[in-house]
Amino acid sequence: MKIFSPFKKAEYHPYLDEIKKYSQHVFDYEDWKYYNPSCKIVNIHWPEAIFNWQEPSENNLENLKKTIKIWKNSAIIVYTKHDFERTKGTTPNFTKLFKIVEENTDVFIHLGEFSKRFYEKKYPKVKHEIVYHPIFENSFEVYPKTAARDLLGIDQNALVVIAPGKIRSFKERNMVLKSFKALKIENKVLISTNMRTELRFDFPGRVRLRKYFDVQRFFIKKFKEKHQLPGYLFSYDPLTNDELSLQMSAADVVLVPRTDLLNSGIVFLGFTFGKVTVGPAIGNIEEQLKELNFPVFDPNSISSVTEALEKGIKLHLSGEYAGSTLAKYLPINVAKEYDKVILNIKKQ
Repeated sequence: MKIFSPFKKAEYHPYLDEIKKYSQHVFDYEDWKYYNPSCKIVNIHWPEAIFNWQEPSENNLENLKKTIKIWKNSAIIVYTKHDFERTKGTTPNFTKLFKIVEENTDVFIHLGEFSKRFYEKKYPKVKHEIVYHPIFENSFEVYPKTAARDLLGIDQNALVVIAPGKIRSFKERNMVLKSFKALKIENKVLISTNMRTELRFDFPGRVRLRKYFDVQRFFIKKFKEKHQLPGYLFSYDPLTNDELSLQMSAADVVLVPRTDLLNSGIVFLGFTFGKVTVGPAIGNIEEQLKELNFPVFDPNSISSVTEALEKGIKLHLSGEYAGSTLAKYLPINVAKEYDKVILNIKKQ
Protein backbone atom coordinates (compact mmCIF):
# COMPACT_ATOMS: atom_id res chain seq x y z
CA MET A 1 0.00 0.00 0.00
CA LYS A 2 1.12 3.55 -0.71
CA ILE A 3 1.25 5.86 2.31
CA PHE A 4 1.24 9.62 1.86
CA SER A 5 3.23 11.69 4.35
CA PRO A 6 2.68 15.42 3.72
CA PHE A 7 6.21 16.76 3.91
CA LYS A 8 9.17 16.83 1.58
CA LYS A 9 11.82 14.14 1.27
CA ALA A 10 14.41 16.54 2.70
CA GLU A 11 12.58 16.30 6.02
CA TYR A 12 13.31 12.59 6.45
CA HIS A 13 14.13 11.68 10.03
CA PRO A 14 16.17 8.61 11.08
CA TYR A 15 13.03 7.41 12.89
CA LEU A 16 11.26 7.11 9.54
CA ASP A 17 14.27 5.66 7.73
CA GLU A 18 14.54 2.84 10.26
CA ILE A 19 10.88 1.83 9.74
CA LYS A 20 10.89 2.35 5.97
CA LYS A 21 13.80 -0.06 5.55
CA TYR A 22 11.68 -3.02 6.71
CA SER A 23 8.11 -1.98 5.95
CA GLN A 24 6.14 -3.65 3.18
CA HIS A 25 4.48 -0.36 2.29
CA VAL A 26 5.55 2.37 -0.12
CA PHE A 27 6.11 5.79 1.46
CA ASP A 28 5.21 8.83 -0.62
CA TYR A 29 6.85 11.94 0.91
CA GLU A 30 5.54 15.00 -0.89
CA ASP A 31 4.35 18.57 -0.41
CA TRP A 32 0.94 18.52 1.28
CA LYS A 33 -0.69 20.20 -1.73
CA TYR A 34 0.24 17.33 -4.07
CA TYR A 35 -1.77 14.51 -2.58
CA ASN A 36 -2.31 11.45 -4.79
CA PRO A 37 -5.78 9.93 -4.24
CA SER A 38 -4.28 6.47 -4.83
CA CYS A 39 -2.81 6.79 -1.32
CA LYS A 40 -5.41 5.37 1.07
CA ILE A 41 -3.44 6.35 4.18
CA VAL A 42 -2.26 9.85 5.05
CA ASN A 43 0.31 9.58 7.85
CA ILE A 44 1.22 12.82 9.63
CA HIS A 45 4.20 12.78 12.00
CA TRP A 46 5.11 16.39 12.80
CA PRO A 47 2.39 18.95 11.97
CA GLU A 48 5.00 21.71 11.59
CA ALA A 49 6.67 19.74 8.79
CA ILE A 50 3.55 20.27 6.67
CA PHE A 51 4.61 23.92 6.32
CA ASN A 52 8.37 23.23 6.23
CA TRP A 53 8.64 24.04 9.96
CA GLN A 54 7.60 27.65 9.33
CA GLU A 55 4.72 29.30 11.19
CA PRO A 56 1.53 28.91 9.14
CA SER A 57 -0.61 31.94 8.35
CA GLU A 58 -4.37 32.00 8.89
CA ASN A 59 -4.73 31.50 5.15
CA ASN A 60 -2.42 28.47 5.29
CA LEU A 61 -4.54 26.94 8.02
CA GLU A 62 -7.78 27.51 6.14
CA ASN A 63 -6.30 25.91 3.03
CA LEU A 64 -5.11 22.96 5.09
CA LYS A 65 -8.64 22.43 6.44
CA LYS A 66 -9.94 22.30 2.86
CA THR A 67 -7.18 19.89 1.85
CA ILE A 68 -7.87 17.61 4.80
CA LYS A 69 -11.48 17.33 3.63
CA ILE A 70 -10.16 16.12 0.27
CA TRP A 71 -7.88 13.62 1.99
CA LYS A 72 -10.75 12.25 4.05
CA ASN A 73 -12.83 11.60 0.92
CA SER A 74 -10.51 8.78 -0.10
CA ALA A 75 -8.05 8.14 2.74
CA ILE A 76 -7.74 7.50 6.47
CA ILE A 77 -5.70 10.05 8.41
CA VAL A 78 -3.16 8.51 10.76
CA TYR A 79 -1.28 10.79 13.16
CA THR A 80 1.88 9.45 14.79
CA LYS A 81 2.06 11.48 18.01
CA HIS A 82 5.66 12.56 18.60
CA ASP A 83 4.98 15.78 20.53
CA PHE A 84 2.31 17.38 22.69
CA GLU A 85 2.79 20.58 20.69
CA ARG A 86 5.58 22.44 18.97
CA THR A 87 8.56 21.91 21.25
CA LYS A 88 10.20 25.29 20.76
CA GLY A 89 8.86 28.68 19.75
CA THR A 90 5.19 27.79 19.72
CA THR A 91 2.67 30.44 18.66
CA PRO A 92 -1.14 30.65 18.52
CA ASN A 93 -1.07 29.51 14.89
CA PHE A 94 1.16 26.53 15.65
CA THR A 95 -1.29 25.61 18.41
CA LYS A 96 -4.16 25.87 15.92
CA LEU A 97 -2.22 23.67 13.49
CA PHE A 98 -1.82 20.90 16.05
CA LYS A 99 -5.50 21.15 16.96
CA ILE A 100 -6.59 20.92 13.30
CA VAL A 101 -4.51 17.77 12.82
CA GLU A 102 -5.67 16.16 16.06
CA GLU A 103 -9.36 16.87 15.47
CA ASN A 104 -9.23 15.36 11.98
CA THR A 105 -7.28 12.24 12.93
CA ASP A 106 -8.94 8.85 12.40
CA VAL A 107 -6.18 6.78 14.04
CA PHE A 108 -3.52 7.90 16.52
CA ILE A 109 -0.26 5.98 16.68
CA HIS A 110 1.45 6.45 20.04
CA LEU A 111 5.04 5.67 21.00
CA GLY A 112 4.14 4.57 24.53
CA GLU A 113 1.42 3.82 27.05
CA PHE A 114 1.48 7.30 28.61
CA SER A 115 0.65 8.95 25.31
CA LYS A 116 -2.10 6.43 24.54
CA ARG A 117 -3.80 6.93 27.92
CA PHE A 118 -3.53 10.71 27.68
CA TYR A 119 -5.03 11.05 24.20
CA GLU A 120 -7.67 8.34 24.63
CA LYS A 121 -9.22 10.60 27.26
CA LYS A 122 -8.99 13.61 24.96
CA TYR A 123 -10.24 11.85 21.81
CA PRO A 124 -12.22 8.80 22.96
CA LYS A 125 -14.15 8.30 19.72
CA VAL A 126 -11.18 7.52 17.46
CA LYS A 127 -8.79 4.58 17.34
CA HIS A 128 -5.55 4.58 19.34
CA GLU A 129 -2.64 2.20 18.69
CA ILE A 130 0.91 1.82 20.02
CA VAL A 131 3.89 1.36 17.73
CA TYR A 132 7.16 1.79 19.63
CA HIS A 133 10.05 4.03 18.61
CA PRO A 134 12.88 2.07 16.93
CA ILE A 135 16.52 2.20 17.88
CA PHE A 136 18.78 3.66 15.19
CA GLU A 137 20.66 0.53 14.16
CA ASN A 138 20.91 1.56 10.48
CA SER A 139 21.59 5.27 10.96
CA PHE A 140 24.70 5.34 13.15
CA GLU A 141 27.95 3.39 13.48
CA VAL A 142 29.15 2.16 16.86
CA TYR A 143 32.93 2.56 17.32
CA PRO A 144 35.16 0.99 19.98
CA LYS A 145 35.22 3.36 22.95
CA THR A 146 39.01 3.52 23.11
CA ALA A 147 39.32 4.39 19.41
CA ALA A 148 36.61 7.06 19.69
CA ARG A 149 38.34 8.67 22.68
CA ASP A 150 41.70 8.65 20.92
CA LEU A 151 40.23 10.44 17.92
CA LEU A 152 38.44 13.01 20.12
CA GLY A 153 41.37 13.59 22.52
CA ILE A 154 39.49 12.32 25.59
CA ASP A 155 41.33 10.68 28.51
CA GLN A 156 40.76 6.92 28.38
CA ASN A 157 40.30 6.80 32.16
CA ALA A 158 37.78 9.65 32.41
CA LEU A 159 34.11 9.19 33.26
CA VAL A 160 32.31 10.60 30.22
CA VAL A 161 28.73 11.90 30.29
CA ILE A 162 27.12 12.92 26.99
CA ALA A 163 24.03 15.13 26.59
CA PRO A 164 23.06 14.59 22.93
CA GLY A 165 20.74 16.76 20.89
CA LYS A 166 20.27 20.51 20.77
CA ILE A 167 20.16 22.26 24.14
CA ARG A 168 17.07 24.33 23.45
CA SER A 169 16.55 26.42 26.57
CA PHE A 170 18.38 27.98 29.50
CA LYS A 171 16.60 25.53 31.78
CA GLU A 172 18.02 22.58 29.86
CA ARG A 173 21.49 24.12 29.82
CA ASN A 174 21.49 24.84 33.54
CA MET A 175 20.23 21.34 34.27
CA VAL A 176 23.06 19.74 32.29
CA LEU A 177 25.88 21.99 33.51
CA LYS A 178 24.90 22.14 37.18
CA SER A 179 24.16 18.42 37.60
CA PHE A 180 27.46 17.50 35.92
CA LYS A 181 29.40 19.98 38.03
CA ALA A 182 27.84 18.50 41.18
CA LEU A 183 29.24 15.03 40.44
CA LYS A 184 31.98 14.30 42.97
CA ILE A 185 34.30 12.76 40.37
CA GLU A 186 37.69 14.29 39.69
CA ASN A 187 38.39 12.92 36.21
CA LYS A 188 35.19 13.56 34.27
CA VAL A 189 34.20 14.89 30.86
CA LEU A 190 30.91 16.36 29.66
CA ILE A 191 30.06 16.16 25.96
CA SER A 192 27.33 18.36 24.47
CA THR A 193 26.61 17.78 20.80
CA ASN A 194 24.84 21.13 20.30
CA MET A 195 25.17 23.47 23.26
CA ARG A 196 23.17 26.69 23.62
CA THR A 197 25.45 29.73 23.69
CA GLU A 198 23.05 32.66 24.03
CA LEU A 199 23.16 34.33 27.42
CA ARG A 200 20.39 36.03 29.36
CA PHE A 201 22.37 39.23 29.71
CA ASP A 202 20.89 42.65 29.08
CA PHE A 203 21.04 46.21 30.39
CA PRO A 204 19.95 49.69 29.27
CA GLY A 205 22.11 50.90 26.38
CA ARG A 206 23.47 47.44 25.41
CA VAL A 207 22.29 47.80 21.80
CA ARG A 208 23.93 51.23 21.43
CA LEU A 209 27.11 49.95 23.05
CA ARG A 210 27.28 47.00 20.63
CA LYS A 211 28.64 49.35 17.96
CA TYR A 212 31.82 49.59 20.04
CA PHE A 213 31.76 46.49 22.24
CA ASP A 214 29.45 43.49 21.92
CA VAL A 215 28.91 42.29 25.50
CA GLN A 216 26.92 39.26 24.37
CA ARG A 217 29.68 38.11 22.02
CA PHE A 218 32.29 38.68 24.74
CA PHE A 219 30.51 36.40 27.21
CA ILE A 220 29.84 33.75 24.57
CA LYS A 221 33.56 33.74 23.79
CA LYS A 222 34.31 33.36 27.51
CA PHE A 223 31.79 30.51 27.78
CA LYS A 224 33.44 28.64 24.91
CA GLU A 225 36.94 29.22 26.29
CA LYS A 226 35.87 27.85 29.67
CA HIS A 227 34.20 24.72 28.33
CA GLN A 228 36.98 22.91 26.51
CA LEU A 229 38.95 19.70 26.96
CA PRO A 230 40.08 18.12 29.18
CA GLY A 231 36.79 18.63 31.07
CA TYR A 232 34.36 19.58 28.30
CA LEU A 233 33.80 18.76 24.64
CA PHE A 234 31.10 21.06 23.27
CA SER A 235 29.80 21.55 19.75
CA TYR A 236 27.62 24.54 18.94
CA ASP A 237 25.99 23.38 15.71
CA PRO A 238 24.32 20.13 14.65
CA LEU A 239 26.72 17.24 14.03
CA THR A 240 26.78 14.84 11.11
CA ASN A 241 25.72 11.28 11.88
CA ASP A 242 29.36 10.19 11.73
CA GLU A 243 30.45 12.89 14.18
CA LEU A 244 27.60 12.05 16.54
CA SER A 245 28.44 8.33 16.28
CA LEU A 246 32.01 9.02 17.37
CA GLN A 247 30.98 11.13 20.37
CA MET A 248 28.30 8.67 21.48
CA SER A 249 30.81 5.83 21.23
CA ALA A 250 33.22 7.71 23.51
CA ALA A 251 30.66 8.14 26.30
CA ASP A 252 29.87 6.05 29.39
CA VAL A 253 26.50 7.51 30.38
CA VAL A 254 23.85 9.35 28.34
CA LEU A 255 21.95 12.25 29.95
CA VAL A 256 18.68 13.08 28.19
CA PRO A 257 18.63 16.90 28.51
CA ARG A 258 14.88 17.39 28.29
CA THR A 259 12.38 18.91 30.72
CA ASP A 260 8.89 18.89 29.18
CA LEU A 261 8.47 16.46 26.27
CA LEU A 262 6.16 13.60 25.38
CA ASN A 263 8.93 11.64 23.64
CA SER A 264 12.64 11.94 22.97
CA GLY A 265 14.66 10.14 20.31
CA ILE A 266 17.71 10.67 22.54
CA VAL A 267 16.49 7.77 24.70
CA PHE A 268 16.76 5.46 21.69
CA LEU A 269 20.07 6.95 20.66
CA GLY A 270 21.37 5.85 24.06
CA PHE A 271 19.86 2.38 23.59
CA THR A 272 21.42 2.16 20.10
CA PHE A 273 24.91 2.65 21.49
CA GLY A 274 24.35 0.33 24.46
CA LYS A 275 24.81 3.13 27.00
CA VAL A 276 23.30 3.52 30.44
CA THR A 277 20.75 6.27 29.81
CA VAL A 278 19.41 8.69 32.42
CA GLY A 279 16.40 10.88 31.69
CA PRO A 280 13.41 12.82 32.99
CA ALA A 281 10.38 11.11 34.52
CA ILE A 282 8.00 12.62 31.96
CA GLY A 283 5.75 11.39 29.15
CA ASN A 284 6.69 8.13 27.46
CA ILE A 285 10.34 8.71 28.41
CA GLU A 286 9.80 7.55 32.00
CA GLU A 287 8.30 4.17 31.07
CA GLN A 288 10.95 3.53 28.39
CA LEU A 289 13.82 4.12 30.83
CA LYS A 290 12.25 2.28 33.75
CA GLU A 291 11.63 -0.72 31.53
CA LEU A 292 15.41 -1.21 31.35
CA ASN A 293 15.86 -0.24 35.02
CA PHE A 294 17.56 3.03 34.14
CA PRO A 295 17.44 5.98 36.57
CA VAL A 296 14.96 8.81 36.04
CA PHE A 297 14.85 12.27 37.58
CA ASP A 298 12.63 15.24 38.30
CA PRO A 299 13.70 17.80 35.65
CA ASN A 300 12.77 20.64 38.03
CA SER A 301 15.36 19.54 40.60
CA ILE A 302 19.12 19.71 39.95
CA SER A 303 19.78 17.46 42.95
CA SER A 304 17.40 14.87 41.49
CA VAL A 305 19.26 15.00 38.15
CA THR A 306 22.62 14.64 39.90
CA GLU A 307 21.35 11.72 41.99
CA ALA A 308 20.07 9.95 38.86
CA LEU A 309 23.41 10.54 37.13
CA GLU A 310 25.23 9.05 40.13
CA LYS A 311 22.99 5.97 39.96
CA GLY A 312 23.62 5.70 36.23
CA ILE A 313 27.39 5.92 36.76
CA LYS A 314 27.25 3.18 39.41
CA LEU A 315 25.24 1.01 37.02
CA HIS A 316 27.81 1.61 34.29
CA LEU A 317 30.76 0.84 36.57
CA SER A 318 29.11 -2.31 37.93
CA GLY A 319 28.85 -3.76 34.44
CA GLU A 320 25.35 -4.99 35.24
CA TYR A 321 24.00 -3.36 32.09
CA ALA A 322 25.54 -5.21 29.16
CA GLY A 323 24.10 -3.00 26.45
CA SER A 324 21.22 -5.20 25.32
CA THR A 325 17.90 -3.56 24.47
CA LEU A 326 14.36 -4.83 24.21
CA ALA A 327 13.42 -6.70 21.02
CA LYS A 328 10.31 -4.58 20.54
CA TYR A 329 12.52 -1.56 19.78
CA LEU A 330 14.41 -3.27 16.94
CA PRO A 331 13.50 -1.59 13.63
CA ILE A 332 12.43 -4.84 11.96
CA ASN A 333 9.93 -5.51 14.76
CA VAL A 334 8.72 -1.90 14.91
CA ALA A 335 8.11 -2.01 11.13
CA LYS A 336 6.08 -5.21 11.53
CA GLU A 337 3.88 -3.55 14.16
CA TYR A 338 3.49 -0.46 12.01
CA ASP A 339 2.48 -2.60 9.02
CA LYS A 340 0.03 -4.53 11.17
CA VAL A 341 -1.69 -1.31 12.27
CA ILE A 342 -1.91 -0.06 8.68
CA LEU A 343 -3.29 -3.36 7.38
CA ASN A 344 -5.90 -3.49 10.13
CA ILE A 345 -7.03 0.01 9.20
CA LYS A 346 -7.35 -1.05 5.58
CA LYS A 347 -9.59 -4.00 6.50
CA GLN A 348 -12.09 -1.86 8.41
